[in-house]
Amino acid sequence: MTLFDEGKIKNIFCEVLGLPAQEVTDTLAYNSCVQWDSLKHLQLVAMFEETFDIEIEMDDIIAMEDYSKVKDILHKYLV
Repeated sequence: MTLFDEGKIKNIFCEVLGLPAQEVTDTLAYNSCVQWDSLKHLQLVAMFEETFDIEIEMDDIIAMEDYSKVKDILHKYLV
């Protein structure tokens, strides 16, 4: 298992959503970001699982509604 690395999480968001790093903040949310649709959500999850060598539970996948929440959820798997 890989350790928690916020830089890697932000890079994954930038890569998958095509956003510059300065736009990936704690306020970035699924319901207010046009690029973050259901397909991109699954791509984010797949990249998190591959990068950090984890398997994220379905309840946590559904709960990933903003960048801050994603960090909190991933922290749970990476400590």
